[in-house]
Amino acid sequence: MMPSRRRFWLPLLVSVLVVPACRKDDGGFTEALNDTYGPAFVGSATTDATALEVTFLESPFAEQADAERRAAARKVAGYVRDHYPRYKALDKVIIAFPTKKELAAGKLSHVAGTYTFTHTELEAPAP
Repeated sequence: MMPSRRRFWLPLLVSVLVVPACRKDDGGFTEALNDTYGPAFVGSATTDATALEVTFLESPFAEQADAERRAAARKVAGYVRDHYPRYKALDKVIIAFPTKKELAAGKLSHVAGTYTFTHTELEAPAP
């Protein structure tokens, strides 16, 4: 398989096989997040499920400057705060915007555009 085809198939494979497995019992949160912000992998970042990680597979913010990515990540973290059914059980929300280069290399374990937000930083959920 040619490298350019791999870049296409990796995000597709993740979205078809992995994302549905992570959607169980989230009350439709993942689907609503994808509809609002675009394709994302949503899963627990820790074994004790106290951190929720949202990794966008093809976000235009991945190639933007840090200030733009941080603002977008903050907005998504606020969405998680207001819509994720188990938000109160989380210690932090992690938002990642991997670049095309990081996706092609399969380096999702260390994404340069990763932002972490705690409850204190996100304040109280909207009523």
